[in-house]
Amino acid sequence: MTSRPKLLMALGVVSPTIAFAFSVPFNTIHHEPSMCLEKLARSPAPRSPAPFASAVTEQSVGAWAVQVGRGDAGLISSNAASTAEALRDFWYVTASMDGVTEERIIAFPEWTSALNDVRAFLSVVNHIASCSDLCENLGETLVCAARHPSGAPVDEEPAPPCPMLLLRSFSGTTWSSGDEDAYFNGVDPFAALEAQIGRGHAQEHKLSTDAQVLEATHRWVDALIVRMRVCPFSSSVERAGLPAGAVSYPISRATTVEQVYQAFWEQVELLAHTDERQLSTVLLVVPDFAVGSADGYDAFASTLNEALTSMQFEKQLQLVFFHPEYTFRDGKQRVGGEGEAANFARRSPYPMINLLRTPQVRSAQKGIPTGSVYETNERNLLSVGPEKLAQMLQAQDWSGLEGREFEAHPTHSRH
Repeated sequence: MTSRPKLLMALGVVSPTIAFAFSVPFNTIHHEPSMCLEKLARSPAPRSPAPFASAVTEQSVGAWAVQVGRGDAGLISSNAASTAEALRDFWYVTASMDGVTEERIIAFPEWTSALNDVRAFLSVVNHIASCSDLCENLGETLVCAARHPSGAPVDEEPAPPCPMLLLRSFSGTTWSSGDEDAYFNGVDPFAALEAQIGRGHAQEHKLSTDAQVLEATHRWVDALIVRMRVCPFSSSVERAGLPAGAVSYPISRATTVEQVYQAFWEQVELLAHTDERQLSTVLLVVPDFAVGSADGYDAFASTLNEALTSMQFEKQLQLVFFHPEYTFRDGKQRVGGEGEAANFARRSPYPMINLLRTPQVRSAQKGIPTGSVYETNERNLLSVGPEKLAQMLQAQDWSGLEGREFEAHPTHSRH
């Protein structure tokens, strides 16, 4: 009985069952736009290639690889200086390892927060582990291990000169684990969920051009988010937030979970490095990802929501997820009947991720009573009706809302 390999979460742990003899050239990642994104409405400002940290050189990383028997691995130097940048680069490399048997060592000499705090590094490794349950390659034909200068020694290995993530892919290799077979009774508990996400890859939206996707997204935002006031802090398609700033609509043609993770962390980095008046919020559109699987998309969303807490992004970032088949899980009857109308506050033409700045969200909550936004939205949506809303969403035609008046959101009274 075969079973899937698992991402190894403990620092300094690797699979003892596989031998390696690969040869891959040295490569260096600098902050360039992702090749898996055909279009970004905004691209990160170019940065000069950063050298290795003063105490870490390319030679020291290469020497460590040779010492531990990984001299034939491809060494990748990331100049990521933050957790978001490190995850962006990790997912870039992961997405590029598409079934070729190879080994990569990703070194992070500039990632000082991880270098100085092994627990922060471990939280990232644990996050990657949770993501692997949904990935197409990671956790299937690709395994990841971690090394840290302060981590426990492994097989008498010398300490690495900086935090590292090690990736090994095995094309056509079968895996076996008696312990895991016994635990899962020979059944992969994630297979059904991965299949659901996979079914979302080949949908009719694949035929839409970026221009068509952007136009449909703008029409939906204008009709529901702005004019129906689903978000009371969106003044137009182009402006939202407190203080008001621009809205970005990057489009990623990602089809795998790995690619969407990369696109997401690219936008986290961009938001962090852009003034809020220049860029208030980001609506990342992924029209070719999990379109036919609301449950799979919800599982994907959960990994990112958990990351906000586990990696302490909550003070900077909050997320709202949209999907064509989104259903609230608030304990009320949301499937069939009038209760289904509320779902259309989150039902969009394509899967989307809204990246919000936490300080702006906190400021907005001071002006509008907690919970009233959802209640007002439900009344406004119910005034149109779930059947009509479903027809409009399917046709991507919102002309039926023209001329309607909608209830305004109440504000806190001032004393």
